Amino acid sequence: MTSKIIYQHGILNQKAMTIPNLKGHKVKVTEATIKNGWDYHKKHVEKFLKVGEIYTIERIELHDWHTEVWLQEIPNEVFNSMLFEDI
Repeated sequence: MTSKIIYQHGILNQKAMTIPNLKGHKVKVTEATIKNGWDYHKKHVEKFLKVGEIYTIERIELHDWHTEVWLQEIPNEVFNSMLFEDI
């Protein structure tokens, strides 16, 4: 059973990627992780990423309430870490 955890910047419905991850680490968006966060997180992922496809971390930034992820495959977009699962 998955519990729903409400954060200031989203809702975590499923497990998310491990923090911190190093440059070159592989992650993917799943049908479960795309449900994490708010609606605008999901819309952003749907616009730029494909569920099930593997992506490579370029860099991350840790903040007090969230973690931003840049991907090598989409260099000019920033995503929330809770939208990814480790490979």
